[in-house]
Amino acid sequence: MSAVPLTPSRQAVLSAYRMLLRTQREVFGEDLRTIQAARKETRARFMQNKDESNVDVIEEKLKTADQIASLLRRNVVQGVSEGEGTFKLRITKDTELGDNDSIKLAKGSHRKNRKKVAAGCCGGH
Repeated sequence: MSAVPLTPSRQAVLSAYRMLLRTQREVFGEDLRTIQAARKETRARFMQNKDESNVDVIEEKLKTADQIASLLRRNVVQGVSEGEGTFKLRITKDTELGDNDSIKLAKGSHRKNRKKVAAGCCGGH
């Protein structure tokens, strides 16, 4: 029995799948329950599209997989319990650290808009 030759798109799909699994292991560390849940979801998503033959759709799905891996690496931080209600954050070399200035600005503008809506919609004159 001969092996099925891998087409470039099939190779790319397998590579993206392995990259996502590797990223999940790196990001979630020793949290086996989360790794298993992420692995299950990844497998389900890939299996949904296993018969896809449209190259454009495959390329879009591969791009999405890459974006998800990047998002996980840069934006997910886990807290590891150290007992007595204290947690240590697992920050990796890829974790995106920034300031909260954009959040503070958005928070202030949201409050202003909320007051206007409340006064206008609820009968406040």
